Amino acid sequence: MTMTGRVGGQVGSIIFRDVQITWDGPVPGDEAYHPGDDAHLQLTIINNATTADQGLADRLVAVHSPIALASRIEGDTRVPDGHVIAAGYEDLLVSITVPGAKAIDVVLVGLTEPVRAGLTYPVSFVFERAGELRLEVPVENPDIRTTHRVRGNLTGS
Repeated sequence: MTMTGRVGGQVGSIIFRDVQITWDGPVPGDEAYHPGDDAHLQLTIINNATTADQGLADRLVAVHSPIALASRIEGDTRVPDGHVIAAGYEDLLVSITVPGAKAIDVVLVGLTEPVRAGLTYPVSFVFERAGELRLEVPVENPDIRTTHRVRGNLTGS
């Protein structure tokens, strides 16, 4: 599912929406990030477990990408049934409609190659119960850059 230049997907009861690599402008040329930089991700994760799934909570345990040496996840990554976690937003807009939404920070650390606007890069998200979801994640489009994002600040409950 593609949404305004962002990507989404699903693994088990875990639904991803609006996933993209964000950047802080200005971007000279087409390189949003250079090798060695850290790149933040923007995303929304929803646990849509049903009674068939026994309403189980899940937890994001790892993020991997061949374009980064490592990843860093900050915050509580547990996602109970019917709850939401989000990364890369200044204000958790989803918390207006989904009480209890939590903020996390997800960063690709030590990029091994330039990250260019207009391209996609493979990123895998690993959950304790649902397993792994691999997405081709686009770089944030400068024309639709959100003003609701902040780096390194965790907000929400």
